Parts: sequence; C-alpha cells; structure tokens
Amino acid sequence: MSLGDTTLVTRLRTLADERLTRVRRKMEAEGFDLLVVASPENVLYTTGYESMGATINRRYDYAALVTRDAVLLVVPAADFAPAIDAGLVPENIFPFGKFFFSGSTPSAHTAIRHASFMEAFEAAIRCVNASRTVAEKGYLPREAIDLLVRSGGDIADATSWMFGVRAVKLPFEVELLRYATEITEQAIDAGIDAARVGMTDKEVASFVASQMSLGGGLPRNVTVVGGERSALADAMSSERPLQRGDLLRFDVGCSYYGYKSDMARTAVIGKPSPLQSQRYTALLEGLFVAIDTMRPGTPARDVFEAGVTAVEDRGLRPFRRQHIGHAIGMAVYEAPVITPESEDILTAGTTFCLETPYYEPGWGGMMVEDTGLLTKEGFQLFSSTDRTLRIVAD
Repeated sequence: MSLGDTTLVTRLRTLADERLTRVRRKMEAEGFDLLVVASPENVLYTTGYESMGATINRRYDYAALVTRDAVLLVVPAADFAPAIDAGLVPENIFPFGKFFFSGSTPSAHTAIRHASFMEAFEAAIRCVNASRTVAEKGYLPREAIDLLVRSGGDIADATSWMFGVRAVKLPFEVELLRYATEITEQAIDAGIDAARVGMTDKEVASFVASQMSLGGGLPRNVTVVGGERSALADAMSSERPLQRGDLLRFDVGCSYYGYKSDMARTAVIGKPSPLQSQRYTALLEGLFVAIDTMRPGTPARDVFEAGVTAVEDRGLRPFRRQHIGHAIGMAVYEAPVITPESEDILTAGTTFCLETPYYEPGWGGMMVEDTGLLTKEGFQLFSSTDRTLRIVAD
C-alpha cells in the first residue's frame, strides 16, 4: 500500500459499506432495530466518519444512530461539512452548537440548528422507530440513556457487542493494520539508527514520530525512554542525554485511517552487559513461545501461561505480568486481552499484539512486541524487523 494509491479512497468507502453491512446483519440476527454508538472507534466503524475533534478528546459529545435503513449522526456543528465529505447524507446529520460554513452547497451551515447535544439527539431519536435498542452506555450522557429508555424500554449495552462485531477483521482491515505496523517498524528503525551517546530521548522520539508521519500515520503513542527511565511503562521522553550502557526502549504506535499499530523494540547504547543480554534473551523466548501457542480454539489464558513460563525457564524469575498481549484494530486495546484469568477462546481472523515487557525501576526496562493475524494455520506476523537486542554504536 502506498500513499499514492489512487484506489485508496474508493477502497476505504467500500470498507465502510462492508462494516455497516456487518453491523446490520448482527442487528437483524439479534432483533435490534437501533444501534447507538458514541466512541471514536465505533462511530468510525459504523459511519465511515473519523472526527478530528474526537481524536483529540475521547469524551467528545457526538453519536451515531444506526437503523436497518439509515445512519444518523449527531455532531458539533464544526463536524457538519467534514461528515458530508466522508459520505454522510446532509439531512441525516444533526448538528449542534455554533459554527458556520458559508455558501450555498449542501455543506453550508449558516444557522444554529440545535443548541445542545441533547437537543440534537432528541431530534434524531424522533426520526427513528425502535422497539429494541443496543447502545454504548459508557460513552453516552445519562440524559441520552434515559431518553432511549423512555423511547423504547430497556436497552442492551453495545460495548462488548461492538467488540464482537469488530473482532474478526475484513480483508482490507488486515491490509490497513499491516501497513500501520510497517510504518511503525520503519519509525523504530529510524530512531535506533539516529540514536547516539549524548542525544536525548526526546530527540530520538522526534525521528520516530516524523518517520510515522512521512508514512501517512498519525503518531499516537511514542514512548522512547533511556537509561533507568526505560523502566517507566508509558512515560514521556525526557531531555536526559543517553549514556554508554543505557537501555533504550521503544513502545510506539500510530493510527492509519483509524487503524492502530503498537510495536516495541529495545536497544542498548554500546555493548550490552551480560545481565541485559540474559534478560532480553528470556523475554524474546517468551514472545516466540506465545506466538507458537496462538492457534484458533486455544484459550487465551494458555497463551499467557506458555509465554510467562518460557521467560521464567530462561532465568528471568519471577516474571510478573497482568497480560502478555491484546487484540488490536481501531483501538490499541480490543478484546480479548491475554490474561491468566481470561476465558476467551482464540478465533481465526482476529489481530493481536503479543508482548513480553520487563520493568525494574532503578535498573531499567526492556520489551519486544509484535502484531499479527491469527489464521487457521497459526499466528502470522506483520512485522519483519530485527527482534534482537539492538546495538547503538557508541
């Protein structure tokens, strides 16, 4: 896939239609007349519209209402023209608040139509006739939930329902996730190539972020931390200069048309110490064993146990982890997460990040993380870059 691909826009529109068809089929199979979603991932999945405002503020006030034959969108007025550009029908958009688009095209918006989210939401609800509703309760205001209950009785929660819809990826979704991973691994390589003694974490992170941007990705998590700060799990980069012997940990991801990447590598400035080498070898073995254990029909907790046991058998004991992987798609963390308590059974067609991090404050942190597709034959990795403990010339 390249940014110059002239068919990309067409393929994205087709993908949006395929996702909506999948949603409606599940609604029909389970007897729901109305689906209401309000998280950035689920609004994008159902409507094809990715709101810039929602990427900045996950508690953004907006919602999509999906019926068997219509998609309605309740959004701040500033989203009106961008939503039409994404393919939404103007009369199915219910804008609220003060923002104006001039002119006489269908995208023109020159008057306040609804003063608040709830006023617009109520107007949208009046346009649908639903007896059974499934709604994303965790993202909707309490007033919206109450209105849905008054309009159609008890409502089911759409959180796990939508995770179920999104779990098995469509073919083009897999392509988008693979590409997001490819530009992320290129970004990590760029950071490792640029790193030098005396350079700060933040300077290295700038190479990583810029490389993802050059590939068309929107940088999301750019954790680049060196020295003892490499033990800080999701920390911001600092102005501390790198020194000989430092670990340099990368845990990096971006978004590409809504699809996320999440990848990790570890480097060392100069020759690694025996302990650094020993511990990283154990972590890498744990990752490889987890990958080999990934099979359709396997309980997720079995993957956890196999990965953790492999790390400890290689001498890094105890290896304490709450999980060693998670599904990924439009969100970095999707369901299932590979925990020791999980009762989920792995399914072909799902995409996962597998990881074996180790964090020891006062010493440092290291990790290796990769993304791939679970097929009938096993786990197919998206990334191909070197997984060994990388050496930065000092």
